Amino acid sequence: MELKERVDEHDKKIKQHDKEIQRINDNLTDLRKDLNDSLNRVDESNKFLREQNTRQSEQSNEILQAILNRNDNSEKRKHELKMLNWSNLWKIVGISAGAGGVISAIVQVLFN
Repeated sequence: MELKERVDEHDKKIKQHDKEIQRINDNLTDLRKDLNDSLNRVDESNKFLREQNTRQSEQSNEILQAILNRNDNSEKRKHELKMLNWSNLWKIVGISAGAGGVISAIVQVLFN
């Protein structure tokens, strides 16, 4: 009888081990499912962040180009204004010289 009791006890332990193995397998299955769900969420988040980063890079490039174009236009305007100032200065000098010549001619005519 002792052998039968030992066999029954052993069978009972095997059943307990089988239940424990099944419980562990169920837990592993749940963990895999949770891990896969988490990885899918991370992938979606990464996709969104990559798209957002791409859009921000495009906007940054547009802003940089606008600033560079504005700087180029500003330098061109400064150069044009400088040239216009010199041109106006020479016109004033020319007009002043012409006016001085006309005044001196009028004075000479008056005294002669």
